[in-house]
Amino acid sequence: MKLFPHHANPPAVKGWHVPVARTKFPEIVDPTWDITLQKVVAKIDGVSDVRRIAHEASVSLDLAKIAIRHLLYYDTILLLDIFFFSSCYAPRPGIHDFIRNVDGIVDECAGYVSHGRARVSNYLLIRFMASFSPGKSIKEWIMIHREAGFEIMSYIDIRRFVQFGIIKGCLYRVHKYVVSKQYLASLATGQSKPFAGGDPLQKYTDGCHHMDQIMTEQNLTNDQVMERLKMLPVPRGDITVFYR
Repeated sequence: MKLFPHHANPPAVKGWHVPVARTKFPEIVDPTWDITLQKVVAKIDGVSDVRRIAHEASVSLDLAKIAIRHLLYYDTILLLDIFFFSSCYAPRPGIHDFIRNVDGIVDECAGYVSHGRARVSNYLLIRFMASFSPGKSIKEWIMIHREAGFEIMSYIDIRRFVQFGIIKGCLYRVHKYVVSKQYLASLATGQSKPFAGGDPLQKYTDGCHHMDQIMTEQNLTNDQVMERLKMLPVPRGDITVFYR
């Protein structure tokens, strides 16, 4: 009798998630695999989000999500949040291992993220990793180091640096949410239907939808979302942005 290992059910896959391969798919994919799964695997590059993968693979978003959950079940990929320069990150307890360079983690990071003229020193990599904080976007983080006299983007790949921090447990993503007090009140009274002809962003102002979801589903940038929110027909000061 052949026994198969049992794995826990994988988490739900969202359109804004980015699958990152944990195995070398070209070495294991064969023609007997499901056609949709083959198409999806071919588009996994560690950068593209699920929605983009579905589009480029010419499969429906729902089928792409099912295929990626299948890969998650067998622990062949991991899911990260989509990368934006408007995103915020903060240190996790694992940052202490990074600071102490446990098992050469800083050296591993240097090999993964360095580009340009020279390898960044371990001291600077530790300084960069430890300087993330809630409410500070990647763009602001870059500007802080630039003002300190270091053109960080000339030496390291920012996306890969953040990705490394997430995978190694040094960083976590801080999501941005939007809340409208007026919309919450309408939810409480059962009158939460959007205004006729109103902005579709209204439904996202209940504090349950983070900015990644809004930007992905509405095809807008962070700045465009914020500008649209200012135009919603709500009293001044009604909209609140919070991070968690």
